[in-house]
Amino acid sequence: MTIPAVERSADGAATAALELRGVDKAFGPAVALDGVDLSVARGELVTLLGPSGSGKTTLLRIVVGFESPTAGRVILRGQEISRMTPAERDVGMVFQHYALFPHMTVADNVGYGLKVRRRSRAERERRVAEVLELLRMSGYERRYPRELSGGQQQRVALGRALAYDPEIVLMDEPLGALDRALRTEMEQEIRRIHRDLGATILYVTHDQQEALALSDRIAIMRAGRIVGEGTPDELYERPPSAFVASFFANASLLTVDSYELEPGGTADVRCNGQRLSCAAPGLSPGDDGVLAVRRRSLRRAGEARSLRLAGVVAEVLRLGDDRQVTVDVPGAGRIVALLAAWESGDLRLGMRLELFVAWDQAVLVTAD
Repeated sequence: MTIPAVERSADGAATAALELRGVDKAFGPAVALDGVDLSVARGELVTLLGPSGSGKTTLLRIVVGFESPTAGRVILRGQEISRMTPAERDVGMVFQHYALFPHMTVADNVGYGLKVRRRSRAERERRVAEVLELLRMSGYERRYPRELSGGQQQRVALGRALAYDPEIVLMDEPLGALDRALRTEMEQEIRRIHRDLGATILYVTHDQQEALALSDRIAIMRAGRIVGEGTPDELYERPPSAFVASFFANASLLTVDSYELEPGGTADVRCNGQRLSCAAPGLSPGDDGVLAVRRRSLRRAGEARSLRLAGVVAEVLRLGDDRQVTVDVPGAGRIVALLAAWESGDLRLGMRLELFVAWDQAVLVTAD
């Protein structure tokens, strides 16, 4: 039976499994985390996404107990756990490099957490069998990690974290050691397992596509802070800042001449000598604004209300059936478009190119 993805109380509010309140972490003079607040609902998969050094792994290590916060609180299912040892916390952990016990069989690796918690042999065998069936690893019980492929080892590592039904499972770049095809397969598996078990998962990655594929919600980190939080669609289509637009949505950022905020979260924008009405989420009067345009929003033909951007082709890359073209637009900046093969056959370096973006595909965001 499939468990609902997010557990809710009688009034419809999501039930928090994990809460981080004002979490700081400093290593001497270096600040790794700065006032992080985050809530993960029971049954939810939340991804911490950010570039290297943004603080996401440090935050995960604080939740599992490998590091202690300099300030702030970590609350798991209503209980303060900030000063507990890792063994005292009801947390499962999946590492990038699996960390399987090489001298143990698959069954023993999966059942390790149950054994540490002194579950009976019969209960361990029953639960291991259930987990291996869920992971589509039945029949591998007697094999050792060295006899498994990378994807199979990752499944075993996931099974070990899930077997004793922890309050939350933490995953630190778990697919980083796999090739692209296998990563895509494992993304589907993690999503299926999350859906079937209703497990609560806090997932760390620097890969935007991975975050888009897996997450119920995403928290984007930069320099020790959460700078954007929401569903994948919200952050992709209505990013709150230039950094989120560029990092998460791979958007180009165009200089605007001026703008005026309008009711309903929109703005009247002047860009490249033209006028455009577009969304402006989170912008306040007086903020510096830039226009964010996603690569696939740019086309070689446009409608009356489209923004026209003309410039010189600086680079053309083939990406499968698509072409990624970089264009220098005088007065606006550099834009990157992802064009289908049928509309990009005649592209060449140095040629003049016109591109268009529809009014509802551009977003005015706060400049960083």
